[in-house]
Amino acid sequence: MNLKLKYIGLVIVVFLLYACSSDTNTPVKSVDAVEYKDRKYGDNSEQEYDIFLPENRDLTTPVIILVHGGSWIAGDKSDMNLIVSNIKLTLPNFAIANMNYRLLTTTENKHPTQINDIDLLIQELKKKQNDYQISNDFYFLGVSAGAHLSLLYSYTKDSNGDVKAVCSIVGPTNFTDEAYLNSGNVEFELLMTNFLGDTYENNPQLYEDASPLFHVNSSSTPTVLFYGGQDPLIPTSQGTDLKDKLVAFDVEHQFTLYADEGHGWDGVNAVDTMTKITAFFNNINSGK
Repeated sequence: MNLKLKYIGLVIVVFLLYACSSDTNTPVKSVDAVEYKDRKYGDNSEQEYDIFLPENRDLTTPVIILVHGGSWIAGDKSDMNLIVSNIKLTLPNFAIANMNYRLLTTTENKHPTQINDIDLLIQELKKKQNDYQISNDFYFLGVSAGAHLSLLYSYTKDSNGDVKAVCSIVGPTNFTDEAYLNSGNVEFELLMTNFLGDTYENNPQLYEDASPLFHVNSSSTPTVLFYGGQDPLIPTSQGTDLKDKLVAFDVEHQFTLYADEGHGWDGVNAVDTMTKITAFFNNINSGK
């Protein structure tokens, strides 16, 4: 939600050497680690992704899809580069797809454009399954607005059960929350009106439909959540209410609230976050 997000990071020196290529036509035919940058999954210039393929992969290799934040109007996949480096070290048997999506403007790309882009990327990865030597098992890790998109896609569009787990780091979950509606934040109200195409007063159902909270059921995707107790952008209730809903429907989940953190953190809590994501994703992957 913040245009200048403070992404989780560990100061890591990556000792692995990866082969890099910008060639978008050459298929992967080896089991060496390889990276491809700025690959297309649609006709729009913003519909691009980077893919990081680990060594010794095969058609059982799961894929983590990273979704950046930026209030749906800004941000870039490069914002997630530090998280890419961390995942390479902590989850070395996972492939990583780091995506861009069409950004909201004052006239274009309103919701659900970004959800449609996620679906297009997943279809592209499925088409490339044999070339990349990856599976159709997907894991989402989103930050802020990207976490909202990750949750909403996982809860509403994953009809085939391809999404095995979703991680939200400071993601909004309920646009009908009184903490939002009575916040007096005119800038946020204008953003939401632009993003959803109407005001809450005119169309409350639109705001509910765009909120992951209202789509949780007993079959929902396993979910791991991280929030900051001092976040000026995301009320604590956005995390706790979703956690309570997951409990009510007995959905596998993990919830962490860092009481003294804001809209992102580093240091010890960043280490804790990455450790918990790693354990959660590995546990789901080993038991699928």
